[in-house]
Amino acid sequence: MSGAAARAGAQARRWHPGVALDRLLGRVSMYTLVLWALLALVGIAFVMSLFGAFHSSWIALGLTTLCAVLGSVIGTAGGRLLAGVVAAWRGRADSTTTRRTPTLSGILASMPPVHALSPVITGLILALVLLPVADAGLVGVALAGVLAGGSKYLLAWRGRHVLNPAVVGLLVAGWTGLAQAWWWIGSSVLFPFVVLAGLAVLWRTRRMLYAASYAVPAVALTVLGYVGLGTPGWTALSFAVLSGPIAFLACFMLTEPLTTPPRLLERVGVGVLVGVASAAPVLWGWGWLSPELALALGNVVAFGLGPRRRVALRFLRRAAGADDGLLDLRFAPSSPLRFRPGQYVEVDVPQALARPRAAEDSRGRRRVLSLASSPLAGEVRLVTRLAEPGAAPSPVKAALADLAPGDELGVTLVAGDFLLPEGRSALVGLGVGMTPFLAMLDDLARGGGRRPGADLDVVAVWAVKDVRDVLPILADPVPVPSGIPGGGVTGALPARVGLPHGVSLVLVVPLGADRSTLPAGYRVVEGSAVDAAVLAEAVPDLAERTVLVSGSPGSVAAVKLIAREQGARRVRTDVFLGY
Repeated sequence: MSGAAARAGAQARRWHPGVALDRLLGRVSMYTLVLWALLALVGIAFVMSLFGAFHSSWIALGLTTLCAVLGSVIGTAGGRLLAGVVAAWRGRADSTTTRRTPTLSGILASMPPVHALSPVITGLILALVLLPVADAGLVGVALAGVLAGGSKYLLAWRGRHVLNPAVVGLLVAGWTGLAQAWWWIGSSVLFPFVVLAGLAVLWRTRRMLYAASYAVPAVALTVLGYVGLGTPGWTALSFAVLSGPIAFLACFMLTEPLTTPPRLLERVGVGVLVGVASAAPVLWGWGWLSPELALALGNVVAFGLGPRRRVALRFLRRAAGADDGLLDLRFAPSSPLRFRPGQYVEVDVPQALARPRAAEDSRGRRRVLSLASSPLAGEVRLVTRLAEPGAAPSPVKAALADLAPGDELGVTLVAGDFLLPEGRSALVGLGVGMTPFLAMLDDLARGGGRRPGADLDVVAVWAVKDVRDVLPILADPVPVPSGIPGGGVTGALPARVGLPHGVSLVLVVPLGADRSTLPAGYRVVEGSAVDAAVLAEAVPDLAERTVLVSGSPGSVAAVKLIAREQGARRVRTDVFLGY
């Protein structure tokens, strides 16, 4: 039976459609995927208008798109420049120099970072919502783009957007009469394409539930409102789903990362709030409450739920070099970084811009990395693999490998719900997928992660393909007690030293692996974690535990299937996409 389950796991790893989709979408950054999706929607609408299958002329559609994108690019550049001037002035005011006027070099150095694709994406969203025109109204479209682009920096607090930039452009343009939010993308002929493109984005961001928490109440209440006005039920449902803004807003605007709440329940709450507000014009006759205003309301609530300040990570040292294939990096945060063990950060790596092939990297200079240390630790630990086996490192990973002490990374996002559950659990880390579990174990060692008096029963399984990939469990070195020979210095102690009672460590290594370099404290099992017999040996009572699995898409899918085969009813996963 174990052999059959192992074969099933291998089959899932090879053919699972979700794994194939993860691998496909993981090749590009989130920005690139959204850009392609929006360009596809604009292109489809343009072709339809050429053949008379769409209500707007192709000339108006093309000119509106061009003006919206150009306006957004100009507004973004202007907003960055103004933000740089303000930051440079503040820097001069805080310094001891007598010269208060900032220099050009100081302004350029103070300008906040920008993703090259961000203003284009904002412009395309505006173009898909604003009424296409081919007359003097194009000036208003361009100004809406300028306002949206500038708001990225002028309507931000310590690096965080208060409102979705496109929402700012739509609101101001609508209130001033510069342009009209028509939401023409909410058309029955375009609906299938919006859904296909939107599902790709939602799958990549793992925001399906967030989008559904908005779309379901928005559709239900809109239908209820129309039925109350005498519209037949099927007609009301068809209009709400096929001919309204709900699908596009859910997929491309609500889930914008920088205005998304960090936790699942918070996202669901904001989604429901925006959904109810979106239906208010039909349900209660509140015609002033437009879809963009409803989204702005959700953005404000989300902003209040997120971190209040921008955190920079100052590089201190690396504990494992690039020669080992893993980067074990330690940073000092500019201010306390609020997170829970198991969550991840998105970091901005400006040093990547100076690397060869930086312009060719479609994933940009940001990366999502799991935190590998406790919030109670003084330092922030990030662990990542330099590159896939046999591949050259990306510009971002090469820049991380070459960080010098004092170099800074920006934290643009802290999020995630992959947290240590209550009760008995099994943590299965596949390769570098062990990183969120390192944070959980480090937190347990520092007295966090559990309720007072609660029994602790955690089995942590670390499966590696090379024994050199085994890193210290705890973020900080453990001092050898004075009672041990050589005490008073930092030494190589068993891996579980410092961990509380109730935590067991299992290390899965390849058959015949050299065990001489492995730290003591692990129960070692030889084989592969995607083999059912090996997983059963590592965690005999797997069916009685909540199972958390983290690693590459293929390996995670295989272990999840095996865990289900062995009777585990609660399996949660965390997938690593790309390098």
